[in-house]
Amino acid sequence: MSLNHVQIWHKCLVDIKKNVDERSFNTWFKPIKSVKLSGKTLTIQVPNKFFYEWLEDRYVDLLGKVLFQQLGQGAGLQYQIVVDDHKDIEGNYKKNIEKKLKENPYIKLFAEEFNNDLNKGYTFDNFVEGPSNQLARNAALAISKNPGKSSFNPLIIHGGVGLGKTHMINALGNEIIKLNPNARIIYTNTESFTRQIIQALRDNSIYDFINSFQLVDIFIIDDIQFLEGRKKTQEIFFNIFNYLHQRDKQVVITSDVSPKNLKGIQERLISRFKWGLVAELQKPNLETRIKILESKAQRDQLKLTPDVLNFIGYHVKGSIRDLEGVLVSLSAHSTLNNRKIDLKLTSEVVDTFSHNMSKELSIANIQQIVSDFFNISIDHIIGKTRKRNIVVARQLSMYFAKKLTTLSLKEIGKHFGNRDHTTVMHSIKTINDLIDTDTLFKETFNKLEHKLEHSLIKSFH
Repeated sequence: MSLNHVQIWHKCLVDIKKNVDERSFNTWFKPIKSVKLSGKTLTIQVPNKFFYEWLEDRYVDLLGKVLFQQLGQGAGLQYQIVVDDHKDIEGNYKKNIEKKLKENPYIKLFAEEFNNDLNKGYTFDNFVEGPSNQLARNAALAISKNPGKSSFNPLIIHGGVGLGKTHMINALGNEIIKLNPNARIIYTNTESFTRQIIQALRDNSIYDFINSFQLVDIFIIDDIQFLEGRKKTQEIFFNIFNYLHQRDKQVVITSDVSPKNLKGIQERLISRFKWGLVAELQKPNLETRIKILESKAQRDQLKLTPDVLNFIGYHVKGSIRDLEGVLVSLSAHSTLNNRKIDLKLTSEVVDTFSHNMSKELSIANIQQIVSDFFNISIDHIIGKTRKRNIVVARQLSMYFAKKLTTLSLKEIGKHFGNRDHTTVMHSIKTINDLIDTDTLFKETFNKLEHKLEHSLIKSFH
């Protein structure tokens, strides 16, 4: 007796279960319903287009294999999508989303968190424009008027630490809300995004997490370089990116480096980053530095003479964060020591600041702090000892060297016994994994991070 479509699909599921883990099976195959069998073509029903795209991207070979086993040569598969978001059924699509608010905890969470994480203090009005940021700023302004519909999708903003990336993407989000209060924005960073994915996987609710992006109009994610080596997170991000991009939803990404220089990230993701506009934020020139100083001094109610502004602008040539650091230090010295902010005080502060920053942003200084923290010699940290406690200290040193300096992975490796860039990349991934999975390690990590941050800003006080 020939089998019907339900029986055929049941047998397929038995075979599929042997080839995937339980979590993947429950997430991606259990929700599927068998609809009909026409000749040797089985039609299955999936919840939405995103679900279909995920199956096609990840499991098409497996589906083909199990169907061939059941139906033989000429076996075929068709999909029936429960709800699609074509314009002619947009109303029904939205009603369906609303119905699921109680069923999907992530949809409810997203609905509550739209726009909430944006820093309202970062706007285009207080973002100082100059040649170093003009392209990115103009693109962000254009996007704010018509998100998802321009050729700037995705928008990738890259540049070193403290050059204004976070200010710009928050300003973009705030401008969108100003022009369209109903816009639904998710603003996050890669670390938080990864933690959400890990938790969803643990809760066997990754499909709910991914499906909740149906509600999102604009997805802004900071520090994409921290996806390095995170294969599972990259796979999920890839599919979320495709889902949003195909529906003209805006994606905005920041990175410390250009997409072409990202390491440990799938080539298919990097190629998609290049679909839109890649805009670099560079160190501001003298004129822009002086404008930034004027803006921030006015904000902090600091009265600075043109000579003082010019002196700082000429001698502090690093990031915007460096300029802010000098202003904080000037204000502290003036207030605590009851001194007038003149060229003499400014010169003293800039000299001290430059000395401390050049020292504290070196790998040698990071290694020393980690060495003192764990009571392990620097020779051991950069050596070949494989003892567990020393390996962890070495990996933490590499992690913070990547986070707190502008050196490449290859350059960092040279400071750790001429290790190659893959070792550094592995260390960064290991530390990220430990932060996500080991509570005791995370406490240690936070203490060390606080110690490093305190060292980096001590010249301000």
